[in-house]
Amino acid sequence: MTKVHITNLYGMAGDSTVILAQNAVTDIARALGYREIGIYFYNISTDSPSERSKRLDGIMASISFGDIVIFQSPTWNGWEFDAEFVAKLKDLRVKLVIFIHDVIPLMFRDNAYLMPTYMEMFNQADVIIAPSQQMVNRLCEAGLTVEKILIQEFWDHPHNLSLNQPVFKKEIFFAGSLTRFPELQNWVYETPLRVFANEPKSNPEANLVIEGWKRNEELLMELSKGGFGLVWNTQYNDGENVDYYEMNISHKLSTYLAAGIPVIVPNTLSNSHLIEERGLGFAVNSLEEANQLVQNMAPESYQEISSRAQGFAFLLKEGYITKKLLIDAINFLFTL
Repeated sequence: MTKVHITNLYGMAGDSTVILAQNAVTDIARALGYREIGIYFYNISTDSPSERSKRLDGIMASISFGDIVIFQSPTWNGWEFDAEFVAKLKDLRVKLVIFIHDVIPLMFRDNAYLMPTYMEMFNQADVIIAPSQQMVNRLCEAGLTVEKILIQEFWDHPHNLSLNQPVFKKEIFFAGSLTRFPELQNWVYETPLRVFANEPKSNPEANLVIEGWKRNEELLMELSKGGFGLVWNTQYNDGENVDYYEMNISHKLSTYLAAGIPVIVPNTLSNSHLIEERGLGFAVNSLEEANQLVQNMAPESYQEISSRAQGFAFLLKEGYITKKLLIDAINFLFTL
């Protein structure tokens, strides 16, 4: 009997977005009857090629000839590990779905030379799940030939909390690092920016309220009291490709939406068009525009948008986007 497996990463910090994303997808997959393949993050340089091969054989012990495997990529154990894993899967004649979370050669400039290696690996998939159409376009330019492609568009944010009913407040939330987004240190606009991070503000003139880091449950409860969630991009992260934010999808975005509040995103974000089409918030050109938008918002308009966001939050809370992706991927394997 054909079994369906999904890889899941362990061994990173518990609050790592990488771990949280893979674990959340796997939890949803398990509920659908998929079997977990645990992969531990480790220092790959400690393994010789033969040791790595034996390690992979152990990881794959439960996979039988002709099974279905959903590979959450990357493992962050290096391209050698991932490429050999995929090669061994193909030796078993599995039907392979590669669920792309990140593409390291696109993410980091210093790794751009690895793009051909990743294309060779991705092209062995029967189905690709990609974050966005922009990502697909870029991968196709680089040599992706897989025809069966699904677009993720949003991350789910499963939880079982009973949240607050959002009320209109002229406040913007940012759940992220000011170090990674230094533009926000100079937030001098009328609307206060409430930052959920353990970092001091460097500009005394900035209208920032430092709330400190909060656990997921605490954050959702606080966000759901009302206000606006901000997703932003940056030009200042050394080593990162600045256009990567235009191809990947934001976890913060789903956190805000799961709390049922309207969002404000840069118009270059990969799914900004979906935010506007679904009436979940606004795509803007600048932080000044974000501030003005909040200042000019009528309470009635806020409640309309928040109501739509709360409806969408149900999908994210229950994992429906991921459920559909995982089921569609299996169906896609058996279509012409």
